[in-house]
Amino acid sequence: MATHIPPTLSPDAIDTLTELTLILTKFRAAQASARRDASAAAAVGGPSSSSSSSNPSHGPNSTNAPLISTPAPGAVTGTTPLPIPTSNPNPTTAGSFSAKDLPQATDNLKHKLQRARQAVLALPDMGRTITQQEKEIAELEERKRKQIAMLAKIRDEGLQFARLEQSRRDEEGERMVE
Repeated sequence: MATHIPPTLSPDAIDTLTELTLILTKFRAAQASARRDASAAAAVGGPSSSSSSSNPSHGPNSTNAPLISTPAPGAVTGTTPLPIPTSNPNPTTAGSFSAKDLPQATDNLKHKLQRARQAVLALPDMGRTITQQEKEIAELEERKRKQIAMLAKIRDEGLQFARLEQSRRDEEGERMVE
């Protein structure tokens, strides 16, 4: 009883980690940028804004947020290639990503999971209970045990037949020699 997996249930169709990682990376980068902007604004108005804020990206005491390693757009991570960004309709908000944008950004994930759920539910025998499946497994194991016993019996009978044939040939060979 072979089960055929529908084409809509491929690893690419249910891979959500890559997409979720991309969304979270954008969100974290936006948060880090907002923190840097806030600290830079506070530093401009504060007394210590002279030498440390003139070139904040150099030196051992840099106040930049840690770098977030983001795969290049179009790179393949796992089983799904990352989407290649298209032109941004609003270039001033190209890097901004806030909590308000999360529901819209995760809509594709939600739809992908809904399609995967429908594909799984469409598989045969998904409506069967665990008890029904355990009963079928027990029946199949019993059938397998009977088949193994039958094969062993056939093998033994075949060996017995081969021995009888060999002894009959040996007797005929002795008669011819005499």
